[in-house]
Amino acid sequence: MNKEDEVNRRFIKYMANLILYNSINYDRKRRMKDSRFPLTLDNDENLESVLLTVHDSESVPPNLKDHITDHSLYQAYESLSAQQQQILSFAYVQALNDKEIAGLMGVSQQNVSKHRLKALSKLRSLITEGE
Repeated sequence: MNKEDEVNRRFIKYMANLILYNSINYDRKRRMKDSRFPLTLDNDENLESVLLTVHDSESVPPNLKDHITDHSLYQAYESLSAQQQQILSFAYVQALNDKEIAGLMGVSQQNVSKHRLKALSKLRSLITEGE
C-alpha cells in the first residue's frame, strides 16, 4: 500500500468516527432536551384538560380569592395584607414570576419574593392552627 492510499484510508476512518460520535452526541442532547421539556400534547392523560382549557371561552378571574373553595383557607387568605393578596394572585392565577410582579407593582424583586414567602408562611401557620 502506498502512502497516498494510507492517508486516504486514515482520513476516511477519521471522518466516519467523527460522524458516528457527533450523531451519538446529538441524539443524547435531543433525548435530554425531550425529557426535560416534554410537550404538553405528548402526554395523553392531560390532552383532554389541555383542550378544555384552550377552548374555554369563559375568562379566568384575576383574583385568587375567587378560586378558593376551602373555608379555612379563604379566612386565612382574607387575613393577609392587600399587597400580599395581590402578589399571590399575580403569582398563582396569572402565573407571573417575581421579576414580572415587581415590574407591575413598582417594587423590587426581592421585596416581592419576601412578601410572597411571608404570605405563604402565614397561610400555612393559620391553616395548621385551625386544624
